[in-house]
Amino acid sequence: IFAYGQTGSGKSYTMMGTADQPGLIPRLCSGLFERTQKEENEEQSFKVEVSYMEIYNEKVRDLLDPKGSRQTLKVREHSVLGPYVDGLSKLAVTSYKDIESLMSEGNKSRTVAATNMNEESSRSHAVFKITLTHTLYDVKSGTSGEKVGKLSLVDLAGSE
Repeated sequence: IFAYGQTGSGKSYTMMGTADQPGLIPRLCSGLFERTQKEENEEQSFKVEVSYMEIYNEKVRDLLDPKGSRQTLKVREHSVLGPYVDGLSKLAVTSYKDIESLMSEGNKSRTVAATNMNEESSRSHAVFKITLTHTLYDVKSGTSGEKVGKLSLVDLAGSE
């Protein structure tokens, strides 16, 4: 899901919202945890992992880097899985509160600069990626299988 438009058009607001009016990411994540917690039982479990990166001047940075190194990461190609960011943190979360605190920390690291349109506009693209792993267990046979879903939520820099 991409938020695209000129500076000041509400891209970041649409994605993040406010405490009173949550945006797409908070609503999607809280709904995801409500549903997975309701559905979890001895025959199925869910694991949620998140990544958050910034793309600025064709450089990729990990916004959730626990070391806070701000180093540039490389985009690579895997023959089966396709493109990926080498060294990007993928953190397991168990609640929307976990995601909220991680996003808050990550947003503090985003590159911002004044533009003619906005005093403190983000000059970078931000990609928040959610990976949901659904594991099904066959209690009788003792076997299991996995399905993995990935969702990327992208807040693009101003289009001007």
